[in-house]
Amino acid sequence: MMMAKRTAFGLLYVLLPAVLLIQACGPENTVNPVTPPTPEVPETPDTPTPSGNADPMIVCTFNIRYANTADTYPDGSSAAWKDRAASVKKFFDTVKPDLVGLQEVRQEQSVWFSQQLGTEYGYYDVSRDNASGGSVATAKGEGVGILYRKDRFDLVLKDFFWLETKPRELPVKNSDGTYGDWKSACRRVTVYAELKDKKHGNAVIWFFPTHYDHVSDAARKNSADLMVSQMKALCKVSSFKDAGTIVFHVGDLNTTYDSSSLKSLNDNMNYARYAVEGPDKYTGTFNGFSNKSSIIDHIYYGGKAVKPVKYWVDKTNYGVPFLSDHYPVLFQWEYQ
Repeated sequence: MMMAKRTAFGLLYVLLPAVLLIQACGPENTVNPVTPPTPEVPETPDTPTPSGNADPMIVCTFNIRYANTADTYPDGSSAAWKDRAASVKKFFDTVKPDLVGLQEVRQEQSVWFSQQLGTEYGYYDVSRDNASGGSVATAKGEGVGILYRKDRFDLVLKDFFWLETKPRELPVKNSDGTYGDWKSACRRVTVYAELKDKKHGNAVIWFFPTHYDHVSDAARKNSADLMVSQMKALCKVSSFKDAGTIVFHVGDLNTTYDSSSLKSLNDNMNYARYAVEGPDKYTGTFNGFSNKSSIIDHIYYGGKAVKPVKYWVDKTNYGVPFLSDHYPVLFQWEYQ
């Protein structure tokens, strides 16, 4: 699934994934947990804030929790994907985010997103364990995905690379069961897309969703460093904050903002959670299908044209107690 129509930079990397060991790559081992106050679940959806711009944009990161039949809610009822899928669809129908980065996508979920949201959204994912960058739908395993609204964007290119010393090569499995030079607990991949915003003069938007390792802090630091260098090279910018190009990096980074492993991101990019005041500034993003709470899902951005409007963690009850063991995290912005 490498993009044929790429610039010289486009063929820089290569892909990822698949095969998530059931408990091995969950969020249980995240570092630097934060326990903020837990607000009550609202009665109605937390919809975007209207703004003066006719075409504000909503960027979202959403770890959907890999499909399995063992997950349960606190009352013992099933939290399997088949029991959550209709409510996830209701979330998309209600909030209508423009760009979404998905983590922990398994085969049935990959097929579901293409079939259930394919009318409104373009969809692209990569299996982290597949050397050729195959979709999770066919290569199986687990991966990272992108959704983008077809009525808003034209896709220029899509591609991927692994979070590893040699991002174009499938990380090898080490004798100790880890992967690659960084000894990640799982192979980790980034998918990305270059899009043109049809509602704003074909302005270019770069979107980089990913999922950092859940065990190794060194791997997370290396991942953040690699993301900065790769995004600068691909987007051809030297400074994200002053760039004319708009860039988003989102995902379950398995650590908190104040972790030293995210220093390169914090030094180089803007952070959506702190970009605008709001009630969800300290709201946890990981819930564990219960009352657990840590802020490990993040939205970073670059581009001088981005004017922050709203940041929120969607804890709305769409028909099930939790859409996933992570909440959808959203950032609304408009052009300066």
